[in-house]
Amino acid sequence: MSDFFYRQLAKVAQQESVAAGQTIILKVDLALAHDGTGPAVLQALQASGGRPASCCRTLVTLDHAFPAPSVADRQFQRDLIAFAAQNQVLLYKNGEGVLHQVVAEEESLWPGMIIVGADGHVATAGAFGALAFSVTAPRFAEVICRGSYELRVPEQVVVAVLGTGSAEIMARDLAMHLILTHGDTIKGKAVVLTGSAIYQLSMSEKMAFCNFLPEGGVVTAFVLPEGEWAVHDIEIDAGTVQPLVALPGTQLSFAHPSSLAEQRISVAMIGSCSSGRLDDIKAAAEILLKHGIHPDVTCLITPASRNILEAMDTLKLSAALRNAGAIILPPGCGPCPGRHLGVLGDGDVAITTTIKANPGRIGALGARIFLASPLTVAWSAVNGRITAPIMTK
Repeated sequence: MSDFFYRQLAKVAQQESVAAGQTIILKVDLALAHDGTGPAVLQALQASGGRPASCCRTLVTLDHAFPAPSVADRQFQRDLIAFAAQNQVLLYKNGEGVLHQVVAEEESLWPGMIIVGADGHVATAGAFGALAFSVTAPRFAEVICRGSYELRVPEQVVVAVLGTGSAEIMARDLAMHLILTHGDTIKGKAVVLTGSAIYQLSMSEKMAFCNFLPEGGVVTAFVLPEGEWAVHDIEIDAGTVQPLVALPGTQLSFAHPSSLAEQRISVAMIGSCSSGRLDDIKAAAEILLKHGIHPDVTCLITPASRNILEAMDTLKLSAALRNAGAIILPPGCGPCPGRHLGVLGDGDVAITTTIKANPGRIGALGARIFLASPLTVAWSAVNGRITAPIMTK
């Protein structure tokens, strides 16, 4: 085990020590929300008459439905802009990107900081060692008014990922492997990530790893700061991990892409909060530009932020991908929440780097969604069917 998690919670709670199952009060360093949960947050604040406390730094992004695809969306955006101006809420409202990427680019994140967010994937900040907890919109409204968060301390599980993975393995494959092999053990726990393979990952890959684990029911996930002592509960040899695909359905289940080789696809999506960083897009672009996009596949690419899109432009990736037949969407969540450009219709089969495969997530209930890494999605877009990555020198 490692005592970093409990030690940091005790420090923030101003207690000598804490233990799993104990209820503590934490001062919040950063509170996060977006236009997906924003309407419910505003409704809760209006119902209670509450206002954000000056001691609580609150950051909100317009990323789920921006530019507004409907009159209702735009009206809410106007209401949120007015609310933010009146209450010292930091609002990113001009297409800066998806919440978790904007936070990584614009905020100072440090090991042990306390983040609370009205979103299921705030643990993305765990890549920096932050302790980030997801809450409902009504509870978020309470948190920002008080500047504090009441936490029932979860049990921790230390996961050591050791060795070196093969070239076709990405962090999402590692995260899916952990859920597949130890899902019952990590569910409801705080997952502490350590080991040589973790520290070899780029920050983009660490973010992707922490981003996906909440789908396995973890309370939070974070990378243990280097130099901290740890004895692991779970050990994974990265060299034994193979590419995985999450199958359509409300409950996570997985398969190797080679077992799905007959499954044709009509849509391939790369990007959003999970895998829309420059490293992800460059890795996918290398495959798409070399081999071409299958004529029956609609290939959508959503940069996670405006900065990433600008980097793509500088590298001339945007133009090259458009010329290859891909569609570059505005920075943000893209089709993932099912509210904006690129939603699926009945009969569509999509392979995506997004974070949920349940029916209706990206549009029609009759569509099927498979989740995979950017490499697996890119190779599938090339072949028009689910394909395991083929890495050649």
